[in-house]
Amino acid sequence: MRVKIRNRYDDKYSINVNLPAEPLELYDMLDRIGSDNKYCNVYMNIDDECIPKAMCEGGFYDDLFKLNLLAQRLEQMSPAYTAGFKAVLMAHENYNLDDLILVTYGLEAYPIYPCRDHAELGEVVIDNNMISEVENCPDELVECLDKESIGRLAAKQFKGTFVGGYYCEVADYEPPDMEITISKPKRNEFQILAGTDENSAQWYSLPYSGEISDKDIYGFRFPLPYIEEIDDASRLNELAVKVAELDRADLIKLKALMELGEVEDISGTIDAIDSLSEFDFDPNQRNESEFGREYLLKILPQDFKAEIFDSLNMSDFGSRILDAKEGLVTSYGIISGYGQELYTPICTEQEQTENKTETEELGACLT
Repeated sequence: MRVKIRNRYDDKYSINVNLPAEPLELYDMLDRIGSDNKYCNVYMNIDDECIPKAMCEGGFYDDLFKLNLLAQRLEQMSPAYTAGFKAVLMAHENYNLDDLILVTYGLEAYPIYPCRDHAELGEVVIDNNMISEVENCPDELVECLDKESIGRLAAKQFKGTFVGGYYCEVADYEPPDMEITISKPKRNEFQILAGTDENSAQWYSLPYSGEISDKDIYGFRFPLPYIEEIDDASRLNELAVKVAELDRADLIKLKALMELGEVEDISGTIDAIDSLSEFDFDPNQRNESEFGREYLLKILPQDFKAEIFDSLNMSDFGSRILDAKEGLVTSYGIISGYGQELYTPICTEQEQTENKTETEELGACLT
């Protein structure tokens, strides 16, 4: 399922994702769009053939984990139930996300046959004596029956419809009486799939009290997307403890720092955590132009008319300032280099006599 998710109506806080995904991957998606509500709600526009066009265009504001469950259910459905799902939604385009999920659980009670047209349906009706008009028909007369007409009669009688090569009788659909519950792991949770062999391996949360060696680990789930392999199992517990102590803001900052430093290993991640306070981070700015504008607003007098910047593209200026700060626009916001602050003047008085001032830099960018 392809989905565009947004934190706000502003597209700068949006990304395109594919679902279903692992829970920790969902948290990372939320971090990338700057979503900080505790319910994991986002604006979402679905691009999937199973979902009616009206629903795709209208979108939803709902729990990303809930949408992920729908994607899981649709991925697991047979072609017959997929057709039934589409048939139900054709008559209920006002359904919300909860309703859609319930449909995936409630199709077993409704007849769905592999039929492409009324003639094929007529054969099924005759073979199964589905309507009174063909009951007790002698075998020698079956070949004489107009199968297409019988199929039309049955479809009208049972209010069925053809979808994707299937005939679905779902006109009287009623949602199942059940409550949907979705479990969400902790954002900072580390898990490893460990055991003496792959068949007997089990998932364990870290920190793990037992002995850990590289050869005993067959999989892992980490809240840090850039770690792609376990290079030092002996430090896994240490990393898990350190990450567990981070609040959400620092966890997002750590991801940005790992992107800045291209950190992909456990030891490097531990070092990044230990030096986290040496870096400045702004999750609200998402490109060089926005950063350049915000930088000037921070250092210029408070009575300066900021409207002058509204129509200007500040990308070149912001990029130069960011280069001087040894920083980077990351997937999570803007982060400075080691020991730098994002919104302090670049040059000291002595340096200003030798280099262009920030005002001259701005003038060069705008001419």
